[in-house]
Amino acid sequence: MVAFPRPFMSFSHYARQPISRNVFLQPQRRLLSFTCSRYNNSHVDENKNKKKLKNVFQANASRTVRKQKSKEELAKEKFEEQLKSPNRFVRWGAIARSEKFSKGMTKYMIGAYVVFLIYGLFFTKKLFARDKELERLLKKQEEGNANEYEILRVKELRGKLRRRDELKLKEYKKMQEEGVEDFDDVHVQSFDQNKLNEQILPARDTTTFYQGKASEYDKAINMEEKVIFLGKRRKWLMKHCQGDVLEVSCGTGRNIKYLDMSRINSITFLDSSENMMDIAHQKFREKFPKYKKVAFVVGKAENLVDLAEKGKPSKENEKTEQVKYDTIVEAFGLCSHEDPVKALNNFVKLLKPDGRIILLEHGRGQYDFVNKMLDNRAEKRLNTWGCRWNLDLGEVLDDSDLEVVEEKRTHLGTTWCIIAKRKGDLKKKGELGFVEKYLQSSIRKRMESFEKKNDPDSEKQPEPGTPINKS
Repeated sequence: MVAFPRPFMSFSHYARQPISRNVFLQPQRRLLSFTCSRYNNSHVDENKNKKKLKNVFQANASRTVRKQKSKEELAKEKFEEQLKSPNRFVRWGAIARSEKFSKGMTKYMIGAYVVFLIYGLFFTKKLFARDKELERLLKKQEEGNANEYEILRVKELRGKLRRRDELKLKEYKKMQEEGVEDFDDVHVQSFDQNKLNEQILPARDTTTFYQGKASEYDKAINMEEKVIFLGKRRKWLMKHCQGDVLEVSCGTGRNIKYLDMSRINSITFLDSSENMMDIAHQKFREKFPKYKKVAFVVGKAENLVDLAEKGKPSKENEKTEQVKYDTIVEAFGLCSHEDPVKALNNFVKLLKPDGRIILLEHGRGQYDFVNKMLDNRAEKRLNTWGCRWNLDLGEVLDDSDLEVVEEKRTHLGTTWCIIAKRKGDLKKKGELGFVEKYLQSSIRKRMESFEKKNDPDSEKQPEPGTPINKS
């Protein structure tokens, strides 16, 4: 028989055996052995790293280790580089930031302030002397005792010399250099550019020319005006219209679209071309169909006074009644008049007191090369548009009875924007310049007070008398 051990007996057999420590300590031993091996390995690696570092230090023992620079040191190095820069602006900028320059800035500022004071003193004295001379010459001119040189000197002091005046004044200064001082009986030849310049063509009647040009005028001139932005100038012209207005040489009514009828009481249009007047009438009625105080007159500016008469006088000694206007405007008409000076004088006769004449014209420019171009194309311009665009308008204005209040020139001086008044009328508040309004009067008062203080012969204030005691 085969005998099989009983399981219970075998388990009990093992259960009776004593438990060994190795069974419980085996995991701890494994962990301890792993930790020791890891420590030994790290210790070996640390020794290797130390050896490597030692080798590196030994290899780089001959090399110098640089210390990291601070921001101040880097800025100083950059500043020194800028001082030695080949670019002058970089060098000047570095010098301006230098400590030496900063310390000396106060001295420079004080010096500049002293120079400014000295210059201001001399400028004020010079301005006062010019003002006194102008006052003396104007007084002499009002009395009718001023000679031609003194009249030219007045224009020079006011900055209103024309080309012919400059040429005349040169002749007088040459005579002064030769020792001549009295110019009462001396007259220099005239240098009128409108007469001496052969390329300024003589005036002619342009009525027939514009009669035939009327239908195509607007279409032909549109592009030229757009290129030079002339609409802005026409707007400037019409913004001055107020009260009773007269527009001379209205043409086809190219200024009508810029009218502000809220500031206008009545308006009259004048032109010598009947065909152009018909076009202007049509434009006005399209824009202002209900406006009634408007008149369209066909005639010339040279006959303006006669056209403005209302009927005939009932008595021989009675003066004719004339229409008067607050504003008279004209755009590019003087160049087409047969007698532009007479036309301007007629404007003055029909102007109300404190009224203004506003002109937008073209003429000679401020530069010689521009004037040469105008002269070379003068004949072609006259045949194309019927105007003399190289006319010296400064001479025309000076020869008339107008007094220019404001004169501005654009397009290299070829476009003239003029505000004029009757001679003797006062300027309006808005027409006074900054220097004329604020500086001249104050400078005059201060300089006169200084003169009185320094003048020993000036009148002294009487000392107050001793009081009288009444008993």
